[in-house]
Amino acid sequence: MILNATGALAVAVAATLVGFRVAADTPLAIHIHSERAMFQVLVSPGTVGTDSFVLQLMSGEGDLLPVKQATLVLTLPERGIGPLERKAELGADRYWHVEDVALLFAGRWHMRIEAQTAFRNITLEDDFDVPAK
Repeated sequence: MILNATGALAVAVAATLVGFRVAADTPLAIHIHSERAMFQVLVSPGTVGTDSFVLQLMSGEGDLLPVKQATLVLTLPERGIGPLERKAELGADRYWHVEDVALLFAGRWHMRIEAQTAFRNITLEDDFDVPAK
């Protein structure tokens, strides 16, 4: 197949747009750890709007942490928003889920996850950036 300059440009633009779509469909991934625990958090779609959070709560060795309940707490300090506190639900995948979280503004959000095990409470926190759509 032979492409002229216009055809080659159209192919390049299409490839770039497909790349942007794939990137937009990739959730934000935040990794938080301490000596006793590590939490992997996936935020989907990870932009301004309604997002879902998946909390993968693990021990310091990387095994699933036996958690009785988990809570997600969000703030956006630069706008005076929060704390927004939501209880997570344990899913069939053995991860904790928080659905339909309204992230109404772009910016640097602060996240705190409180996990209650049979023997102790574990709290880990970190910041993450939410880009505009």
